[in-house]
Amino acid sequence: MLKNLRHIKTWSLQSRVLFLALAPLTVAVFLLALQQFTNARIQDLEQALHERGQTVATRLASASEEAATVRNREKLSDLVKAALKEKNVLSAAVTDMRGNVVAYATDISDKEKDVLSAQGARYKFLAPIYRRTPGARNTAPVSVPADQRKQVGWVSVSLSRAALQTEQNRILFQSLAIVLFGLAVTVVFALLMARTVTRPVRALTRAVERIKNGELDYRLVTQSGGEVGRLEGGINAMASALQQARDNEKKRSEDALFLEKVRAQVTLESIGDGVIATDAEGCIVYMNPVAEQFTEWKINAARGRPLSEVFKIFDEDSSRLEEYPIHYCLKEGRIIRHDGHHLLMSHEGGKIEIQDSAAPIRDRDGVILGAVVVFHDVTEIQSMARRMAFLASHDPLTGLLNRREFETRLRQVLESAQSGERVHALLYLDLDQFKIVNDTCGHIAGDELLKQLAHHMQKEIRASDVLARLGGDEFGVILEDCSVDKAKQIADLLRQSVKDFRFLWDSRSFEIGVSIGLVPISRDSGDLTEVMSASDSACYVAKDHGRNRIHIYQPGDRALAQRRGEMQWVHRLQAGLENNSFDLYCQAIVPLHDAAARRFYEILVRVQDQDLVLPAAFIPAAERYHLMPSIDRWVIGSVFSMLEKYQAQAGGSGEPGNGLFAINLSGQSLGDEKFLEFVMQQFAQHRVNPAGICFEITETAAIANLARARDFIARFKHMGCRFALDDFGSGLSSFGYLKSLSVEYLKIAGGFIEGMVEDPVDHAMVDAINQIGHVMGLTTIAESVENAAILDKLRELGVDYAQGVGIDTPKPLHQVLQMSEQEWNAIRLRAKDTVG
Repeated sequence: MLKNLRHIKTWSLQSRVLFLALAPLTVAVFLLALQQFTNARIQDLEQALHERGQTVATRLASASEEAATVRNREKLSDLVKAALKEKNVLSAAVTDMRGNVVAYATDISDKEKDVLSAQGARYKFLAPIYRRTPGARNTAPVSVPADQRKQVGWVSVSLSRAALQTEQNRILFQSLAIVLFGLAVTVVFALLMARTVTRPVRALTRAVERIKNGELDYRLVTQSGGEVGRLEGGINAMASALQQARDNEKKRSEDALFLEKVRAQVTLESIGDGVIATDAEGCIVYMNPVAEQFTEWKINAARGRPLSEVFKIFDEDSSRLEEYPIHYCLKEGRIIRHDGHHLLMSHEGGKIEIQDSAAPIRDRDGVILGAVVVFHDVTEIQSMARRMAFLASHDPLTGLLNRREFETRLRQVLESAQSGERVHALLYLDLDQFKIVNDTCGHIAGDELLKQLAHHMQKEIRASDVLARLGGDEFGVILEDCSVDKAKQIADLLRQSVKDFRFLWDSRSFEIGVSIGLVPISRDSGDLTEVMSASDSACYVAKDHGRNRIHIYQPGDRALAQRRGEMQWVHRLQAGLENNSFDLYCQAIVPLHDAAARRFYEILVRVQDQDLVLPAAFIPAAERYHLMPSIDRWVIGSVFSMLEKYQAQAGGSGEPGNGLFAINLSGQSLGDEKFLEFVMQQFAQHRVNPAGICFEITETAAIANLARARDFIARFKHMGCRFALDDFGSGLSSFGYLKSLSVEYLKIAGGFIEGMVEDPVDHAMVDAINQIGHVMGLTTIAESVENAAILDKLRELGVDYAQGVGIDTPKPLHQVLQMSEQEWNAIRLRAKDTVG
């Protein structure tokens, strides 16, 4: 077997591993086959015992037929005793049909019988006894069919399982012995086979470790075949190649080291930094050409001199000569880095700004041999840095402080006022006619104007005051330790100086004004944001009150409160547009004569708050800050979306959805070049019938944007939309412009409607507008109808429609779209009935 194992060494690694994998499988198959064989033998023994027991019982029954027929107990007793002589028979008995024992014989005691029964160590077999007819002694019992013979009793025979159990145990012991032997042989053979695999692998591992540790002359003894043998040869070849490569690399390193020395020498002489090397005593041993140029010392003259004699540095602020701290490198081995810069004085007295560093030079053992100082010229960089620092705090156009630096100075002023009794003032200046110069002469002229004005205003303020350009044509002035009266004098002096200033450009002269907001700064002043906001608001009020004037901020100022209120509304409206926090309401426009007229509503917008906010509260701010186009876009998109959704749910048959909905348009929207395109896109995006949309345009907005209003009306009337001229009568040229606007409805201004009962002039105006509208074929609508008296007068004059809280209060649009015909009739009857 060992000879065979030595032969296995020549096997390939794959063959060895495959053999080790198949060996357990072969043993497992053998064990399964042995188990099947053992089970089969045990079953055969069981079957033989059963057949023998049944045969003994059948023979005893056949022999007992004649004695049982005549109930010969003596003979039956002899027969059962004779049956005990059969092998493994423990007992035999004959019973009649009632179960009474006729004959019984056994070789075991009752106690043994109970033990055998409890352990299941015996088998019991039964056979029927049939009556034998007279004269049929020699006839075989089976010659007569069983169903024609009468049974007279039973034979019961018990056989012992002891012999069977002994035979089964013998078979099991033999099988177990075979299994154990086979496992022992397999384990021994597998261990020997595994050894043939692992031993060369361990040898390979040891060889790799030794080669890794630098023993490149180590070689393996080749003693295996297959892949392992090739791997052993490969590792030996690799070790030889590595040894050769190491020798070659050593030679190349020596050559490269020499080349690197030459290259370092050339590099040091070519770089833009100055390099000075010293020995351990701090005396110069090397200088590259740049160092020679900066210090104006030649290496031959500088070699051997102390570093401080050649490398003279000065502090820039004090111009004091400083000793370079080279001893930190030489004595303590520290690296020196200067984040700032020094002034280097050359041998001839010239000075340049440098940034430098120094580091120790060590040998292989860490012993300090000297130091190297590296420095470069940062004169230009420092000049640029100073320029950048200036630009970071100054306006590049005018040279004044910029907004960031101005706010920094203002914070300091605020802190000084809050921590003591000092009083200051802040001026916020906004040029009045700057846009004219920019628009007529261009931005170059505007920039020149700003530069001249900055220089001009600088001469009008005190030396301690701070003037800054805050952006565009806005300036700020901080007046330190200045009372309100004195600040007003300075502000007026600035205002008059700017007013008297004349800007000349291309033979043209421009007069410039300035609006100034003045804010006193005291202990009670707020933070930077509050003070700047107050100054901006005060300047705005000055500009709003006629320009070229001064407005002094005071707590509780009504003009400033209005300005701040409008600014708050701007933020709320912008947030509402972003968060979709507007609500759409509707108010019915009810016919006064034509009961069959279609439903007619005006769309109204509300702002969501604790209570709904009416348009009168926020429209002025929205118009002033040009938010009306955004609000109009939101209203149109939301109305179209809701109408499309309702009509889709109602299947196109919903009466409210088929009514006429009037949407107000602002003058700013009419003046927007892209607004017409937006409305076209909304019609294309939503399935809304244009015949159900009426656009309301105020008289003043239509007149201010007459050409765009005509184009807008013509474009959408062609699609089927209706138009109403809203708030008619409030303008100065109403009747003259009415002929040029192709509208269907004329809405009489509410100011006339509200006073027409008591004021004859208002009554006459309503009558005149109604008659002219009818002459031109227009349908007239009265706004602001608040009571039955007004309603009676309107009916007398023949006004076609009425609208107001006296007829219908505004309701959410989604409720109106779900309104029943009965509810609409109730509103219409409210306008039809006349009270008092």
